This record gives sequence, structure tokens and C-alpha cells, in this order.
Amino acid sequence: MMKRRTKIIATLGPALDEGDALARLIAAGADVLRVNLSHASPRQQLERVLRARAIKPDVAIMVDLCGPKLRLGELQDLLVNANEDVILGAGGVPVADPSLYSRVKPGDPVYIADGTIALEAKEIGEDFVKCRVIVGGVIRSRKGINLPLDVSDLPCLTEKDRADVADIDCLSPDFVALSYVRHEDDLTELRKLTKYPIVAKIEKQQALDRLTQIVASADAVMVARGDLGVEIPIERVPANQKKLIREANRVGHTVITATQMLMSMVTNPLPTRAEVTDVANAVLDGTDCVMLSEETAVGRDPAGVVNMMVRVLAETEPLLPEHIGPSRSIPENALAYAAAKLAEDIGAAAIIAPTRTGVSALRLAAFRPKQPILAYSRNPATTRRLHMAWGVTPIDLVVPEGMDPLEATLAAARRDLPAGSRVVLLDISPSHPGVPSLVNVITL
Repeated sequence: MMKRRTKIIATLGPALDEGDALARLIAAGADVLRVNLSHASPRQQLERVLRARAIKPDVAIMVDLCGPKLRLGELQDLLVNANEDVILGAGGVPVADPSLYSRVKPGDPVYIADGTIALEAKEIGEDFVKCRVIVGGVIRSRKGINLPLDVSDLPCLTEKDRADVADIDCLSPDFVALSYVRHEDDLTELRKLTKYPIVAKIEKQQALDRLTQIVASADAVMVARGDLGVEIPIERVPANQKKLIREANRVGHTVITATQMLMSMVTNPLPTRAEVTDVANAVLDGTDCVMLSEETAVGRDPAGVVNMMVRVLAETEPLLPEHIGPSRSIPENALAYAAAKLAEDIGAAAIIAPTRTGVSALRLAAFRPKQPILAYSRNPATTRRLHMAWGVTPIDLVVPEGMDPLEATLAAARRDLPAGSRVVLLDISPSHPGVPSLVNVITL
């Protein structure tokens, strides 16, 4: 049985390419691995994914599309100081996307590297932007550029994204994360191109303006605090994080909290007190997953970061407040709630959820039951995807020829739990058409 319920997403990167670093990361408790396509193609990330699946065949993979993000080009590290001038583009710091010059005007703020470097545009040319440095720092290759006042209507899916989506089958991913979502129509467009569940990354004011529609249209959502924190005033990020988590909880969709969760551990052996408090508060707000980015992709000790995250989650989860969950006017939700409440009332060892699509387990997870959820599935893709679901232990189920799938599920539960354990069975989608859904108490 798992000792913590909140799931951990870890980003693949160079720090995991040497020795047994990746194996130690997975052993430490990473549930989902994120493949960032901002700087690479699916084929260029294939070796990392193959190595991960050789270590843990059912590990879940989330592919993160780049989206229309402005980035710097390749350069030597450049230190800039406050009140200096710096040129972006011709004659200065190279820019990967020339659309920058038409998307900014004099007086506009220009942020680099999630706002750690702040500039103000002074002069705009055909192929350059001259800026004054407001907050200095070291400018490095390929760092992102944010323009909070940009109102250009660029498509959410870039040509690179479309090429990457056309090629991601080579990675056999379980989720595709769409960057810079502004409207639920962006998700509709991506669904025409891929069969995989979609994670909508919320990092623009336009997305906040249509939050209800976007959350309802997505399979999962992400509070992408890095870009969000420079696209809107930074002091508004905590309130919007809570609002987004609350909305996802309301409709029972998975929500991920991401960016700078244990950022100081990129270079240090321990996080700050503020960082561990931030992680704990995300859990108490109702997040399903927490995500590590640079901490595991380029950090000094990726497995150590995951271990620290596990410790914080395990310490925090007993403090979770009563969880309302999605509307119980939907019969399937009412059944899931009844199963969770029944399991708590009788002190069940677990809730057993046979599932082909994962829906039963996800509905249970939405009510945050105190008992573990054991989700048995004959579909390996379902098993992998449920690694992102709060409180769910997904287990591959082999059904011998001629055996009823429900009987096979109970046989597997007897294998996995001590003899005599009382469990609650939730069977929302029975194997036999016309047979009603089941909520039952069974002694193994």
C-alpha cells in the first residue's frame, strides 16, 4: 500500500542520463516522467523514454509540447546589470523567433527566464529590440521570453508542435500537455491530431478568463506557475492557483501544480522552508500531482529531490481537510462517493476498482477516500495513465481464458492483500451489459 497519495511528475533531462540516476529516480517514487519538447523532437527524446520503460515498463510518460513560446538563441552566458542597455536580436543577444520585433512596443516589459531578468523595451527595429535592464542577471541560451502586454493572436499549436504530435507515437506517451492554452477551442484542435489524453497548461490571462470552459474540456490541467507568474502580476499567482485547483476538483479532473516547487535543490542538498511549505499548501489545496522540472532535469541529485518530495507529501496528507468532490447528482459520482464513505465507515483495507478505461478509479480519486484505491485493469494503457491519479495504485490484470473479469479481479486482490481483509468493491462499468453497477463489501 502506498504511504502517500499525491503523485509526483519528474522531468527527464541530462542529469538523468548518467549511470543509474534514472533508476534511482524511479525507485525514489516518480510516478510520471515528463518529456519536454521545447528543445528537442520526440525522436531525440526516444532513448530516454526507452531507458525509463526498460527500468519500469508501466511508467507513465507525459509529453509536453513547446507551444508558441519566444526563446533566445544560442549564446555565451552574458551578465547584464540594472540600468544597462541590452539589444535583443541583430547586433546583440540572438533571438530564435523574429516575431518578437512585431509583438513589442516601447515601454513594454520584457521578461527573460521566468521573470528572473526584467527589461523594458526602449527602441524597436525591424530585426532588434533595444531594452533597458530593470533587474539584471545572467542571460543564458534558449531561455524563454515573456511579453505580458502582447495581444497578438498566434495559434496555440505551432508548426513544431504539429510535427511533434505527428511523431509522438514513437514514445508511446500517456498524456500530451498543451502549452499556452487560451481557449477551449485550442484543445479541440489538438484532439483532432492525437488520441492521447490532453493536459491543458494554464499560463495565460486569457486561459484564466475562460477557466471553467477549459477545465471542463481538458482531461487534466496544470498550474504552470513559471510563465503564469510573468504573464500576470506575480502577487496574483497564489489566488489563481487555488482557484484553478478548486475548479478542477469541482468537476473531478486531475490537476497538477508545477514550477519551482523545490527549485533550490537544483544546486543545494536541502530545499528552503518556503518551498516545502509551498508543496504542502498545494496538497492541502487539493492538487492531484506535483511536478519537478529543473530539479530533476539538470539538478545535482534528482533522486534526492523526489525523496524529499515524498517526505513532504507523506507528512502533509494526514492534514487534508474534508473534500467535497464533484457533483453527486451524476449517478456514477454518487456511487463512487458511496464506496468511499462505506470504506471509511467500516475501516476497509482498500477500495477495489476493476476498470477498463480508468473512469471508475478517477471518480473514486475525486472524492479523496481515506482508503487506498486498487485499480485493476486489463488495459496496460489504462494502468499507466492511472499513475497520475491521486491515491490510486494501478495494477495490471491478467484474465485467464474463460474466467469472469470480476472473479479475476478478486483473485488478484486476494494475492495483493492479507487473507481476511475487508474491502469495498466498486464496479461502475460491469463486464456484462445490462447488469447494474455494484458497490459491495467483500471479505477476501
